[in-house]
Amino acid sequence: MATRKRRKITRRAETSRHFLLSQTDSRKVDEAPEVGAERVRQTLAPAFPDLRCGADFLTAALPPIGADQPFCALWIRPDDPPEAWLHAPDAKVLAGVAACLDEICRGAEGVWGVAESGMLVGIWPSWSGAQGLDAAHRLQEQVRQRTGRTVTIGVACHPTLDYLPPAVIENARKAAEHAAFFGAGSRAVFDAVSLNISGDKYYERGDIPNAIREFELALRLDPQNGNVHNSLGVCYGELGDHEAALEAFDRALSVDGSDYMAVYNTGLIHELRGDREQALEHFLKACMLHGDVFEILFQTGKLRLEMGDSQAARALLERAVRLRPRSGNSQRLLGDCYVQLQLPEKAIDAYKKAVKANPGDSAALSELGGLFDEKGENPEIALVFCRESVRLSPDNPLFRRRLGGLYLKLNRLEEALGEFEQAARLGQDCAEDIDKVRERMAERN
Repeated sequence: MATRKRRKITRRAETSRHFLLSQTDSRKVDEAPEVGAERVRQTLAPAFPDLRCGADFLTAALPPIGADQPFCALWIRPDDPPEAWLHAPDAKVLAGVAACLDEICRGAEGVWGVAESGMLVGIWPSWSGAQGLDAAHRLQEQVRQRTGRTVTIGVACHPTLDYLPPAVIENARKAAEHAAFFGAGSRAVFDAVSLNISGDKYYERGDIPNAIREFELALRLDPQNGNVHNSLGVCYGELGDHEAALEAFDRALSVDGSDYMAVYNTGLIHELRGDREQALEHFLKACMLHGDVFEILFQTGKLRLEMGDSQAARALLERAVRLRPRSGNSQRLLGDCYVQLQLPEKAIDAYKKAVKANPGDSAALSELGGLFDEKGENPEIALVFCRESVRLSPDNPLFRRRLGGLYLKLNRLEEALGEFEQAARLGQDCAEDIDKVRERMAERN
């Protein structure tokens, strides 16, 4: 079915690396739930008493075809909740779909049955993908006329790559998932996009090895798919295989030199390897290619700040927070940038937004405490921020030293000494601070 799929830019929420890849957009499509072959068989038994299900169906359908002979499989996915089909009056819809499938099989020497999941499957010897797609269209029209409902259908053929015949049924299911992204009543033939979508699903679940397998198979079907090369590179990057990741991103760029995701991801690998100059070069190129992607702006601004160019970092980070104002990390980083530029009021505002987005941001809390202290306003509020930062990150020596300084200003000498000594044990040079507190304690006594 000739439908253009839409893509969105995404990254895995649980990774700190911020790799970019393009995943299928539109509605969030869940895999069709399993209702069980036996329940479907029982529902259809009055009209089809000899219906085969699960492994029994595959055993009966595939051997007569022969392992080397071509065949085509259709996977029929209901657009209504499958569970509803098993209860009256909707069971009549299931019976209607089965009747339409049975008619098409009888007219073309096909066989049909029920997969383990409870979905209906048809198999036709010698059919091509085009024939299968035509049959899917006819089946959808007949189902609509007979029941008033729609079904989504995936088509897969044997031979495809080096898949064994039983795998074609699973490929038809993947094609149905592919078709489902286009909406109710759609159909699709198993291809590189089907594998790309399947790889995306594995990636979203954190199953990187299986995502790699699907992306590699997709590239065997479509070697010039730059998006899949980029996705494969992201997977290798997640695994820490930097060389393989760079090779994959390079192949993506050989397909499309303006692929800003592959350019950016290449820069991210260079940053992970410690080559900041190469990383910045690629980040800046990605900004030129597509300057309104949050991750690109954030990482470029972050690297600019780390390399000491706070003015250039400011422009990038301000653009990033405009795109994603609720991002606590970007607000905190912008606050750090304002501190370097000696803009304390702007820094306070950014840190407040960072804490609002993430109340557990100990760094932003500590910085807020330090800035309130520098302003000389309301030391108790400054103390609250610094104490909370230490509670959240008790092993951070800088936070403890900052808290100790506040205690010292408030003449709470014992507490100041405790924080300075703890900061010293954690590696902070607090010798002068400790001496100052002890002198004050001696004077008091």
